[in-house]
Amino acid sequence: MKDINLTKEEILNRIGYFRNKKNISAYQLGLSLGHSKTYFYRIESGEIQLTIDTLLETLEILEVTTFEFFYPDLSKYETDLSFFNKINRLTNDEKETILAILNIKNKN
Repeated sequence: MKDINLTKEEILNRIGYFRNKKNISAYQLGLSLGHSKTYFYRIESGEIQLTIDTLLETLEILEVTTFEFFYPDLSKYETDLSFFNKINRLTNDEKETILAILNIKNKN
């Protein structure tokens, strides 16, 4: 498994990843956060420190959960998210059936 300890640069890159997915510029993000148009550029350049509050507000604007943001391997994120969504749509009985099958398989 890939090391999941993220550096500051990787966190900023992840913001960029989700920002681009949502088609929001750093300029627009800064304004959405209630700051100047250069605010987020200054965060990305390291001139301003990214706080937890700003990160959480940014994720809210980008409509990204913390689970999604910190997902270990973004290259597999879309595929895995599709899989998780399919599982979440199953009824409890269907989930229990699948778990029973997996338990039988693990015993063999």
